Parts: sequence; C-alpha cells; structure tokens
Amino acid sequence: MTSTVCNNEARRLEVLYQYQILDTAPEQAFDDLVSLAAQICDTPIALINLIDAKRQWFKAKVGLDVQEMPIDIGFCPLCIQQSDVLIIPDTLADPQFATEAVVTAEPFVRFYAGIPLLVPGGEAIGTLCVLDRIPGQLNAKQLAALQSISRLILRQLEIRRNLAELASIKAEYKQAQEAQRQSESILHSFFESAPMMMGIVELVDNDILHISDNPATAKFVGLTPEAMQNRLARDMGGTDSHLNQWIHHYRQAERTQSPVRFEYAHETPQNRHWLSATVSAIAQNSGSRQQFAYVVEDITERQQAQEELRWKEALLRSMNSVSPLAFYVVDNRNDNILYFNDRFCEIWGIESLKERMERQELKNNDIIPDCLKFIVDIPAFAASCQPLQSEENRSVVEDEIRFTDGRIIRRFSTQIRDHDDKYFGRLYIFEDITTRKQVEQKIREQAALLDVATDAIVVQDLDNKILLWNKSAEQLYGWQTAEAIGKNASQLLYNEPLLQHQEIYQTVLTHGSWQGELQKTRKSGSELIVESRWTLVYDEHSQAKSILIVDTDITQKKLLEKQFLRAQRMESIGTLASGIAHDLNNVLSPILMSVQLLKNKTTGQHIHQILSIIESNSKRGANLVKQVLSFARGIEGERTVVQVKHLILEMQQIVEQTFPKSINIYTNIQQDLLPVCGDTTQLHQVLINLCLNARDAMPKGGNLAISAENIFIDENYAKMHLDAQVGSYIVMKVTDTGFGIKGSILDRIFEPFFTTKEFGKGTGLGLSTVMGIIKGHGGFITVSSYIDKGTTFQVYLPAVNTAPTQFLENTEIPQGNGEWILVVDDEAAIREITTTSLENYNYRVITASDGIKAVALYAQNQDKISAAIVDMMMPNMDGSATIRTLQKINPLLGIIAVSGLARSEQIPVNKASKHTTFLPKPFTAQELLQALQAIKN
Repeated sequence: MTSTVCNNEARRLEVLYQYQILDTAPEQAFDDLVSLAAQICDTPIALINLIDAKRQWFKAKVGLDVQEMPIDIGFCPLCIQQSDVLIIPDTLADPQFATEAVVTAEPFVRFYAGIPLLVPGGEAIGTLCVLDRIPGQLNAKQLAALQSISRLILRQLEIRRNLAELASIKAEYKQAQEAQRQSESILHSFFESAPMMMGIVELVDNDILHISDNPATAKFVGLTPEAMQNRLARDMGGTDSHLNQWIHHYRQAERTQSPVRFEYAHETPQNRHWLSATVSAIAQNSGSRQQFAYVVEDITERQQAQEELRWKEALLRSMNSVSPLAFYVVDNRNDNILYFNDRFCEIWGIESLKERMERQELKNNDIIPDCLKFIVDIPAFAASCQPLQSEENRSVVEDEIRFTDGRIIRRFSTQIRDHDDKYFGRLYIFEDITTRKQVEQKIREQAALLDVATDAIVVQDLDNKILLWNKSAEQLYGWQTAEAIGKNASQLLYNEPLLQHQEIYQTVLTHGSWQGELQKTRKSGSELIVESRWTLVYDEHSQAKSILIVDTDITQKKLLEKQFLRAQRMESIGTLASGIAHDLNNVLSPILMSVQLLKNKTTGQHIHQILSIIESNSKRGANLVKQVLSFARGIEGERTVVQVKHLILEMQQIVEQTFPKSINIYTNIQQDLLPVCGDTTQLHQVLINLCLNARDAMPKGGNLAISAENIFIDENYAKMHLDAQVGSYIVMKVTDTGFGIKGSILDRIFEPFFTTKEFGKGTGLGLSTVMGIIKGHGGFITVSSYIDKGTTFQVYLPAVNTAPTQFLENTEIPQGNGEWILVVDDEAAIREITTTSLENYNYRVITASDGIKAVALYAQNQDKISAAIVDMMMPNMDGSATIRTLQKINPLLGIIAVSGLARSEQIPVNKASKHTTFLPKPFTAQELLQALQAIKN
C-alpha cells in the first residue's frame, strides 16, 4: 500500500522535528500510556508511531520487537493521511488491506485501530494504534479512552519540549553571565597589567584629584596605586607648570568632547623621559563632578630611534657620495631634483651643473638636453621612461642605455611613495656595465664553438642569471636559447630551490670547481639526472665573473644502475637473511623443546601460563624464520605443471568467505591460459600475500580484481625490463582501489622487514617472500601505484609446453602492407628496436628524436606517412603538444601515444576517436602491431 502521508508534508515534518523526539531513549511516561492503551482495548500490540520522511519510528511499544519500519507498509500512514480515526475490524476481509506485508507476515495483523496525533496546528505527526492477530472491534468507551490517551501523549510531548526550551534558556542565561564576568575580568586585567600609564581623575580647585591609577602609573611616580587613590597631584610633588599644562588639555577635551593628544618632556633628577599622553572626558551622570581618563606612553626609546635614524641618513648620504652607483631622485609633482650624488654627474658628464643643482636652481627638464647628447637612441630612451608616468606601475624597471662613446649604462628606475602611498617621486640608479658587457660578448663569441659539443654547456653569472646556452642544452632541457638567456637558472631547471645548490655555489667560489650528480627538470616538467661539472671563470683582473657548467645526461644509465643495484641488494639481503634464519632456528629449537619438558614437570598454574606464552612466541618466531627462508632460498618443493586459473578461482572463494563484505572481488581469466611449472603451495602463498595487502589497503572497502592472461615477451620488451627474457609468459594482475603507495618508498617494498603498517600489524616479510618465490620460479614482478587511487601488482611467470613460434602463430600477429610509420622518441635505443620490429613485419619507418623534428618530417612526408607512434615525455616539444599539432595538420592521422610513466587516462587523446590509442611502456612487438592494426582499421 502506497499513500501520501500529508498534503503539506514539509510543514508536518517541520512540526515533528520541533519536538526533538525521534531516535530518543525510551521514557516511562510514554511506555505507561501505550501499556494503558493495550489494556483498555485488550490487544497484544500497542504503539506510539511517529512518521518521519522515510520511516515509521516507535517511541513506545508493547508486543512488538522492531523499533521502526519503512513508511510504505502498514496502516498508520493511511490514518495520518485522512487525519481521523481508522478502524479495520478484519484486514483479510478487505481486499485493500489483505495483501499488506504486516498482514501476510509478522506480526500478522488482523485488527487495527489508529488515532492520529494532531498538534494544535492540525498537523498529524504520528498515531496511537492498537493491533491484534485476530479480528476485533472497539466499543465507544474504548474509542473515547484511546482518544483521551492520544491527547495525553500530545500533552506529554508539549511538556517535554517546554522543559527542553526552559533548560536551553537557562543555559544561555548562564553563558551570558559568564561572558559578562569574563569581559569585566579582561578589562580589569588589561588596566592592571597594561604597560601604559592609565587612570581616572577629577579637576578640583585648580588641581588634579587622582581617583584610580594602574600599577604602571604608580611605578612611574614611585608610589602604590592605593597611596595615589583620592590624592591631589600637588600633594604628590606635581609642579605648577606641569599641572597647568595638564589642566589646559583636560579642559580642551571637555570643551571639544574629543580625545586630546600631546607630547612633553618629563624631567627628573636622574634622567629625562619623553611622554605621549591622551586625555578624554568621561560621560557624567547628572549632578556628578566631571571625570577624565588619561593614557600615557613612554616614547623615550622612539625619540632616541628617530635621532639614530637621522644619524643613519647622514651616514647613508656619505656612503652614496663614494658609491660606484649613480643615484638621482626627481619630484614627480613639480619636476624638482630632490637628490643626486657625484657619480651621477660623472656618468652623464654634467659636473659643471653640480653647484646649480645643489642650490636647486635647476629642474629635471633643465639638465635633460645636456644628458641626451650622450645617448645613441633617443626615441627608445624616451619610450623607456613612459612606464614611470603611470600611477599604477609599482614595479622596478630595468633597462640598458647605450652611449655615443661606447659605454653601456644599466638603469634601474621605480616610483617613490609617501606614507599615504601617494606617488610623488622617481628614483633612478645608474651603473656602468661596459666592462662586464665586453666580457660577456667574448664569452658568447667563444660559446659559438661549444654548440657542436654533445653535452649541455651553460654559463651563468654569480647571480644565477644564464649568459650562455648551447644547442645541446636546448635539446636536453627543452628551452630555446632566447627563452633561457637572462633567466634565473635555479628557477628554470629546478622545481624548488635546494640547500645543495647554495653549498655547490660556495664550493665553486672557494675552490674554483665542483663535480657531481644533480636532478634537474626539463621544460616539459619531466625530471632527469645529469653528471654536472662546474668551473669558476675569471675576468682579466682575476676577479670571479661567471660559472661554466657542463651537464651530461645520465638518466637512462642511472635507471639501469638502479635496477641492477636493487637486484644486488635483494640478493645480498637474501643471503644475509638465510644465515640469520638458520641461526634463529638453532636458537628457537631448544627453547621450544625445553618449554615442553618444563610443562611436564611443573604443576603451578601461573608457571604453566608463562611457559605457554614462551611457547606461543617461540612458534611465532619460527613462522617468521620460515618466511625468511622462503625469501632467501627462492623456491623449494616439488615442481609440477600448474594451471594458475584453479589457484585464482580458489583465491576468489577464500576472499568472498573471509574478507569484509565491503570489498568486492572480480576475476578475469583468459580461456586458453597456458600452464606454468611451479609449486602450487608457494604460488598460492603469492596470491594470499598480495590479496591480504590489498585488503589492508582498503579499510573502508573497495574493489579487488585478479586477472590472468597469456603474453609473449619479445626482444622489444626484454630490452626495456632488466629481469625479462624472450619467451611465453602468463601475467597475473592483482589490483586494488586502496590508498596506494608513496613513490618515495615504492623501491623498498620488497625488502625484508620493511613495512608501512603500524607496529604489531605486519612483519614486512610478505612482499619479500613473494619476490623470493617469483624469482625462484624464473619470473619477475612489477608494481604501479597512485595515491588514493590504488595499486596494481603484475606477476610474470614463464609458461610451459609451448614454443614461441607456436604462440606467435596462434596470436595471428598482423602484417603491414608497406605503410610508412613515423616513430617519435628521444631514446635512441627505443627508436632502433621499434624500427627493427616494424620493418620485420612489412612496415617502413621514419624516426624523429623530438616533437619539433617530428612535425617537420610529417609536413614534408604527409602524403606517405600512415600513422605515428609518439612518446609523451620528450625535450623541446612533449608528446601532448606533438599530437595536437599533428592532428591539426591531419585529423584522420592514426596516432599511438606511448609512455612509461603516465596512465591512459592522463594522456590527452580523444578516447572516442578510432584514430588514436594509448600503449604503455614496455610493450611487445605483438602489442605494438595489434595497436597499429586497430587504428588502421
């Protein structure tokens, strides 16, 4: 039965929620009323039912175990809808009610009588109802009694709400009182502890009567606040001149009804203080004497600081007079010359005008004609002065001015603003950089010879600004020379400044050179590792002027070293772990045997418990040793031909029965999955450990997917992965949607005893055991993870009973028809192996080492090239920009985007397009050829 509870449902729910009764604990008053209703009507079930938006909730009940039920079953919603008494003598006799869930199942209602609970506004918020499992009827007295009880229920609700409101009002009143007390306490504390002198006074007979003074005032006078209270200033040593000055300011504040501030010197036999005082009149009650408040601050230190500032200004003027920099300041309002130093007159050759400028007989426009005769390009000079004329331009403008005598002067100019932030003047600073420019020119001339070098060569000045940038630097970092020159090298080549850079800089300045490895960033954002050599360059006066940097890209070399070192580290750890495990077994064995002997010889319960704890922990240690040995020895046990799909199906059953229901398990197994040769127990342990890690990564639930498929690893793939061999494999994938693994620790997760779990929740042997088992089976394992998105482990195991040629025939590798394919990758090895693979299958290949060359080649051979294979991480122009450019030239060009770092959803290709696809590195020749076939078709 479906019904609308109330025509004005929003108003009804608003009234219901005002009572704040839903989901409250049982209350005796309501329980007594519902019990009385059951007794009067002689029914086994009685309820006070409050109807919420989506449920029926029972405030009190007799004869029913449930606390609530959905809103779309039962008879109470119908009773509320009609806002009147609803009596159903026999539910089975009425077709409208015979199929109701409460009739055909528990509590098997045959008789129902409901009284709506109507609030004063007429809204029905619930019902008082009685039910029976046999047909029945109510007489007039019973019905009247139920209606009376319903009114008592509503009265009880009103009393309950009024009591809650009263308690709230009482709490708010207490909070207001507490706030007032806190405010008074804060004001009193401020008055008592303020460092300024504060107090309240009255004027009496040409004297000052102190009513209340804080401790700071009393300390300054040399008395206590109590001793100063209700005393005249003259009685405390006040002089006539001092009193007359203060009384004058008090009268002024009274007359203007505004605070009056003044400063004065306070002399004592010991010293002299400068004080700043503020007085104000206090609003008075009718008939009372006028009172005043005062605040006095000791500004002696401020006055001394101002004196010191004036002295420093004089010192600064003296320093400017001998500075190699020229200073010049012009008043923007009246063109007056506010300041200049001797160096300014020397640079501009106007020493003859110096005396007149000092006497302020000349304005800025008066000296411009004398200055302009030295400038080569007067229009450009005039244009460079324009930015300072804009009120909004607050930047420092830097430019260079070429003089007719060959000098180059660098000028810095900016606006000067007053304390109200008003633009009133212009500051110019001039520096003769002729010698520096000549040195830089020589460096650039010599640098032309460096463009043929294969290493990136950079010259930067001592402020990290780039002066030289060769062609190899362009190719390595992706920045063109015009983009790099003049830029800060730290901002251009590093994501963030490192302390190491400052240390390198100091080493070069101290010792003249530095050599080491650095991690830098390309224009595309990708990172690379370089072997960097820094050498300090000196000018003809043997002064350090710049730094020569030579960078060699060793990124690929470091990646191979990293894989090799990791394999060595795991092998060393395995050897060490094997020895430790052997010794630990020798230690644990006598402990376990001794515990058994001691248990048989002791009868004390306490001693027996201690021995049991020792035995339990010894066995736990033995289990850990067993896992260590499993990791160290790789694989043990009898090898048989194993169908991995049976292990996966068994694992699916274990997960469904033991893991939390919030984790969903999915499996996907290739129909003709090849068998492997291995130990069933240990391969089962691999799956168990990976699934348990996935479970722990999803404490709030998620998806766990296990899949298996055949794969043929060719030379292409084997060259990209250190542990891979050419041949047929099966690959098992275990994927979760958990919180992922940080990239900084991804290389360490297979190390024994390394764990990210809390103490006591993991030994750190799970993944190391997995690694040992897989290596023992001649396979390898890879992992990819993304924070808050999940982790995927891929286990590769060699397949048996199949030859590579048979596998290739079964997979039907598609052949080409002589089509031209454009291969774009900055790694020469990948370009070479991809070219070989494609040519073996009847394709022709054109290669490019970056995006710019790729676009140029395609523009020249557009009529021949059928498809492009583009790496996403490249210098000069990355894969994303290359793909967009190629698609602008030909929207129908087939493109395969490849990457060893990104995922398919991060690649900017149109997923709906049939002409573009994504292929992750490393890939096999089969995968590449199938992808080509897909975009061709």
